[in-house]
Amino acid sequence: MVSWPGLRLVALLLAVAPAVGANTLFGFTPFPYDATAEAVSQVAQLLRDNASIHALHYDDGVPWNELLENKPLPEKLQREWNDAARAAPPGRPLYLALTPLAKDRKSLAPSLGGKDSGLPWSLKLASLDDRKVMAAYLEYVRRAVQHFRPAYLNIGIEAGELASRDPGRWPKYERLYLHVAEAIRREFPQLKVGMSFGLQSMRKPDVANRVRRVVDASDYACVSFYPHASPFGERFGEPALGAGELAWREPLEWLRAYTTKPLAVCETGYLTRTATLQSFDKLTLRGDTELQTRYVRELARFARRDNYLFVVWFLAVDYDRLYERLGGDKPDNEVNLLWRNIGLWDGEMRPKPALREWQAALAVSTTAQPAPAPAQAQAAAPGTRSPATPATLPAAKPGGFEVGFNQARQLFQTAPGTRMGLDDGGAVWSYEYRRSEWAWALRELGGTLPANTTHLTLRMRSDRQGALFVQVEDNSGQTFFAMVEPDREWTEVKLELASLKPDPAKRKDGVLRPDRITKLLLADPSGRDGAKGQRNVWIADWRFK
Repeated sequence: MVSWPGLRLVALLLAVAPAVGANTLFGFTPFPYDATAEAVSQVAQLLRDNASIHALHYDDGVPWNELLENKPLPEKLQREWNDAARAAPPGRPLYLALTPLAKDRKSLAPSLGGKDSGLPWSLKLASLDDRKVMAAYLEYVRRAVQHFRPAYLNIGIEAGELASRDPGRWPKYERLYLHVAEAIRREFPQLKVGMSFGLQSMRKPDVANRVRRVVDASDYACVSFYPHASPFGERFGEPALGAGELAWREPLEWLRAYTTKPLAVCETGYLTRTATLQSFDKLTLRGDTELQTRYVRELARFARRDNYLFVVWFLAVDYDRLYERLGGDKPDNEVNLLWRNIGLWDGEMRPKPALREWQAALAVSTTAQPAPAPAQAQAAAPGTRSPATPATLPAAKPGGFEVGFNQARQLFQTAPGTRMGLDDGGAVWSYEYRRSEWAWALRELGGTLPANTTHLTLRMRSDRQGALFVQVEDNSGQTFFAMVEPDREWTEVKLELASLKPDPAKRKDGVLRPDRITKLLLADPSGRDGAKGQRNVWIADWRFK
């Protein structure tokens, strides 16, 4: 028999469970850790298994010559695009980042590709809002969108830095951005268009005011953020970030207060190996494995709380090998130390502690539907991906409506530090008991049950004893529950919906209507009662009949 105080704790548990951001997507760019086919292949496999959005990032230049003359893209660039499109996991939303600026985030991007790779004479002295620049860059973006069919588009990688580093030229970039963004939206109305800002420099009051018009004109506010790199940003006049966890907490709180636009983290990372840049007056960037782990954990919490669209961790694997191949500690290579060791796997492909937090966040990430190709778009180039479909409740089978545990997006959101993964024909929920805390796993149902549904069934097993709450919530916020105690062997649990007890703290009419159920919850209160150690609970074949 469950006491009413126990019921109120379940109500509290649901109240604090951060369900609103369960649709945040998590991903990486496919940046390889070495210039070998093996490295490219291994990173591609890691991304297939540990991401729910695919990110492509192009900031090496723009093929200005070909665009101005309305010619095909340079063969090398077209081949690179084709390979990238083929490597993108099918059905996964894609974030595409481009830029008209060079890597200094101030000057016009160099010309890329063909026989004449220099900047055309007609552009050498051209301003960012020159009609030739705007026409050529719009054509470049148009071709990229037609080829990759992204769900999210960034047409100015860290272009917000221009507002800090060369504010006099910002109005010209603003006109370029608005021209291209408006034209692309007309052609691809379902595409979400934005640009990215360095969060550290964006917090300068004059910069925040200067970029406001562009932020308001974008479909989402996207930031580039590397909390460990504060000393480097300070060299460019950016405000210092706080120490430890304050380095990310204060900026992310500021970002939510700054705009009501949907938020995204377009690139991020945290260093785990201290780096000293000799050519920058021995500038030292502190690496810390524990702080990386905390950052991933808390970034996922911010993403859930503030309903981020997506988070892109810039690279998966430390590129120690590539760094040495590029010249090691030579002065022109040192800047790459900023990102060399931000991976969630080290240079030997060994997972870092932060990976577990990433995978816990990924387990609740549901694959959103990317924008389909607009009717007026040209035919897609070879290698283009097809649109994905959103996660919904599967169609009725002879055995009823199945919640399903066939893919990662069907897993439950879990408490921080715990995880759920696919295993043994279903899902395994793993957690460590924490003093005075509940373990919980929560999921949106993803569809509507028939009104004549009478019961739910599931198969369960556990590697240790202890009762669990099984709870449902309806669209009015009422919750109804039952207690079950799984055995060490697989057993079937059958619960009549009419027998579920209402939680008095959330009770309204006290009537559970199947067609109004929206959420499912599993909870283990044993940590509150002093339980210690780890528990694994296996779940399979959850059906409503």
